[in-house]
Order: sequence, then C-alpha cells, then structure tokens
Amino acid sequence: MEKIKGQASRVSELVFAADTAATYQRALVLTLNILRETAVLLWLAICLVFVGGEWFWKNSISLGRRGRDWYNDLQAPSTEEPKSATAIGQSALTAIGTSTETLLYKAKQQLGIDAEPPAPKPVTPTVTATPEPAAPTPPPAPQAIAAPPTAEALSTDSEGSEDDDSEL
Repeated sequence: MEKIKGQASRVSELVFAADTAATYQRALVLTLNILRETAVLLWLAICLVFVGGEWFWKNSISLGRRGRDWYNDLQAPSTEEPKSATAIGQSALTAIGTSTETLLYKAKQQLGIDAEPPAPKPVTPTVTATPEPAAPTPPPAPQAIAAPPTAEALSTDSEGSEDDDSEL
C-alpha cells in the first residue's frame, strides 16, 4: 500500500505543479493554432478547386463555341486562303501560353500571392488577298432639257414648210 501512496503522491505533484498548467495551456493554444491554420489551408484548397473549376468551365464553353464556329466555317464556302500549319501551330502555342499565364495568375491571386495580371498579347493581323470593293460609280449627270420652241421659231418653221409644199 505504501507503494501506491508514494506513486499517487508523485502523480499529484506533477499534475498540480505550476509549470504543468502552463505547459498544458501552451499545448492547448498550439493545438488550436494548428487546427485554425489547417482550416485556412483547407479553405484555400477549396477556393483553388472552385477557381480551377470556373476556369475549366469557361474555357470548355469557349472551346466548344470555337469548335462549332470552326465546323460551321468548314461547311460554308470560303474565299479566304487556308492557314498554314505553322500559323495554326503558332495560334495553338499562343492560346496554351495565355491560358497557362491566366491560370497561374488566378491561382496566385486566390492564394494571396502578389502577382501582376498577364499582359495582353498583341494581335498580329493576318493579311488576306481579298479584293477591296470598288468605289461606287457616281450617278449619271442629268441631261440638259431643251427649251420648248418659241412662237417665232414655230412660225418660221411653218413658213418654210409652206414654201416646201409649193415647190412640189
């Protein structure tokens, strides 16, 4: 029984010691801090999933519309010359690069990292060999309207015609 009393005495000294309460208090505070920071990390991960989902949704819709437009353009007769494989490849690389830059910017923004938005790429216009529409032709100039004959002209004509009849 002495052994039990001795052990109980040592346990009570440890539990009720001044530094035991401080140690447990620090452990509790540290545990709460760990839980809070873990919750923030989980929230940021959820935000990242939402941002990625939104990006995927918008790009999927855009890709679908561009695909439909491309298919419709294939069926419509075209006067334009087809693009070269190099131009198509360059367009694809530009689109992939822009999408990647935008994704990284959005992810950094959600995670609270200072980042500048991606700079818009200058669009190089493609020159097509379509003839320019001709300038509209001006309307024809109005023709001069002859003045009606005067009374003198009529009388002169009628006198001359009488002479012509008499000669016959």
